[in-house]
Amino acid sequence: MAAGRRSARNKGPRAVYNEDPFVSAGISDESSSERPEKSSKKKARKWEDHGSDEEFVAGPEPDVVDDEGENEDEGDEDIEEEDDMDEEDDDAMDVDEIASTPKSKSKSKRAPASKLRKQTTAQKAQTAQESIAPLTSSGAESHHRGMLDSRDQVSKFMHYTLTYGSDDRDLGLTIHMRGRWRWGRDATYPTRLSLEQTHGESDSPCGPTLGVTPEDVEKERKEGWAWYYDEEIGEKFRKRQRVDKKLKEAEARRKYLPQPKKNTHTVLLGPANDQQAFELGYHEAMDVSQAWEEQQSEGSDQAKTKLHQGWLINIGQKIQCMAWAPNQDDLPQYLALAVPVTEDQTKKYMNPEGEPLSSFIPSPPYPAAIQLWEFMGKKAGYQTNTIDMDVEPHLRLVLCTEWGHLRQMAWCPMGRERRGQVDNDLIDIGLLAGVWGDGKVRVLDIKLQKGSKKLQIVRVTSPAFEAIMPSTICTTVAWLSPSDIAVGCANGFVALWSILPSSSPDPYLYHPIHTSYVLNITSGYPTYPHLVSTISVDGETRMWSIIDPIGENTNTVRVRLSSSQLSYSPVLQAFCSSDENEYGRLMPIRRFFATNASGRLNSTVSALAPCSFWHPSLLFGGTGGEVMATNPMRRIMYGKEPQWQQMWFIHHWVPGPDDNSPGVSRFHEGFRAENPGVVKSGEGRPMGLSLTTIHDEDTHVTALGWNPNRSCAGWGSAALGCGLLRVEDLTV
Repeated sequence: MAAGRRSARNKGPRAVYNEDPFVSAGISDESSSERPEKSSKKKARKWEDHGSDEEFVAGPEPDVVDDEGENEDEGDEDIEEEDDMDEEDDDAMDVDEIASTPKSKSKSKRAPASKLRKQTTAQKAQTAQESIAPLTSSGAESHHRGMLDSRDQVSKFMHYTLTYGSDDRDLGLTIHMRGRWRWGRDATYPTRLSLEQTHGESDSPCGPTLGVTPEDVEKERKEGWAWYYDEEIGEKFRKRQRVDKKLKEAEARRKYLPQPKKNTHTVLLGPANDQQAFELGYHEAMDVSQAWEEQQSEGSDQAKTKLHQGWLINIGQKIQCMAWAPNQDDLPQYLALAVPVTEDQTKKYMNPEGEPLSSFIPSPPYPAAIQLWEFMGKKAGYQTNTIDMDVEPHLRLVLCTEWGHLRQMAWCPMGRERRGQVDNDLIDIGLLAGVWGDGKVRVLDIKLQKGSKKLQIVRVTSPAFEAIMPSTICTTVAWLSPSDIAVGCANGFVALWSILPSSSPDPYLYHPIHTSYVLNITSGYPTYPHLVSTISVDGETRMWSIIDPIGENTNTVRVRLSSSQLSYSPVLQAFCSSDENEYGRLMPIRRFFATNASGRLNSTVSALAPCSFWHPSLLFGGTGGEVMATNPMRRIMYGKEPQWQQMWFIHHWVPGPDDNSPGVSRFHEGFRAENPGVVKSGEGRPMGLSLTTIHDEDTHVTALGWNPNRSCAGWGSAALGCGLLRVEDLTV
């Protein structure tokens, strides 16, 4: 369909910004033998009225035949029809003018002006699309999608549709979580009442299973792990991992575990006006509630309760990373953490003539160890457990390696049906993936000795899976399925591997996503397992599909100072991260390009707990030592709702009187929820400038974690730069 034309009525001279040298020389693209008089007339008309379509010349088009089967000339007849159009038609045809494809020598069919006046806006837009279609490139297809802004005055249903999608599984999950976590009691921490809540018959079948049909969840728990219990594939996978159990404990502690300068760490705990000093030894645990008096509710006959019940452990050195083991349905819970050895222990591995240390090259084979700590729980409700303060946590397993420092670790979070022990003498804990300093990604099969509480120390000589890409190193890892992992690289590429035994070590996908070092990677499991989000040193945060990484690729607002925090919350259906300042941010799947602020700290965000599958609360940690919890669900669903946050604690560290002292740590406990302001307070802002405070490295919060098991979903853990580890049941 040919597009309508603007009126040819002369409205005065218009500026000419570009001239065709061929036209100025008297050379036209029309044939000299074909109606020369009309050609010269049209040429003169073109320079007189630049509002005509003749300006936009896109080349010849095939002739269009009218209804009577005869070709009509374009020229004087068209000009006479255009003269009949009034000013209203002139303004209404702007869209058609921009999108139309004029013809210099072709012939087209034109509709009368009376019909053009009756065109609706939708018809004109359709005309514009049809007229611009011939200009589409014949190469790779490109497409775009526009969406309404959910911040406009739209209905709640439209807001939910734009934010979460129109699929019944998405809306069912949204309504299910809204009915469970919208209450004021869950504004910051998850409450035990909400965690204990059972599902009624009116709930969506996909709500409790996070948007996935219950049949698919059960199928993954059984068939997804069939390869591990297979007599051939599983046995070959387990035999690849070789450990040396003859390692002596004295040698392991001297070589693979950090040697602190001083065995005791001074800790100040208790009320702000009456704090007590405690001496905490190396690998020693203490009950935080010792510094607080027992209290009893007014008018209650119940026994006195202790405040801030939790464990504080002195690990002795900065905790690099940590993660709770999933699929633990019993009372014991396991926390894995990695602590680099001291500089004195790594001196002999340094090559003075070698290249300087860099994150883009493999590091020397430093000795390192993965520590597995056991915490005991006890029943607190029908479905929830709390921490058993009568059983002191202890170190159960030390995995010694010589692959450099462990930079990141990730347990396989997929549900797993236990089919009995492969080895009756061992307890399966799970599959642990990690990235080591030598640039390789490895997967370890973690097991514990059954019926023994003694410390186990083993040296891993060969992992169950190992891979690296040439000319680069691996930087971050995430699980996609029980048998697939996604790995980010220092060159901006992302590789997908299957950990099943294979003769080919190559990944089945290796694609450039960023232009530089990939800091973190996570998947949209279980709601959108095919979607992956990555964050890089270049400041870009991208979401892309493993089905089509090129076509299905988008990014959100770029930050100037890149952040390494990234996690996916299936309860919120959003990726969680932080900006270059003090704010956390949420990026919903359907509106990844638009970020929502979520909480504010008084210092730069340095840690984010992996999002829980059982509640929407987020844990953020800052360089100033503060740990904050918030529930952003009400804020996402209702834009005008205030957002509340609550401090777990604030940690301060100061150096000791001598170099051999580990320093002194002080804890201030949070006690009430607050509504953070959008603008930072005026404190520390002379002359209206925003300043960033640089804190001591030992004050920083280096790692956070939520327990991924439903019975202990309210357990939180925080690791500090001074080597202290705090674990507490945060359920209200």
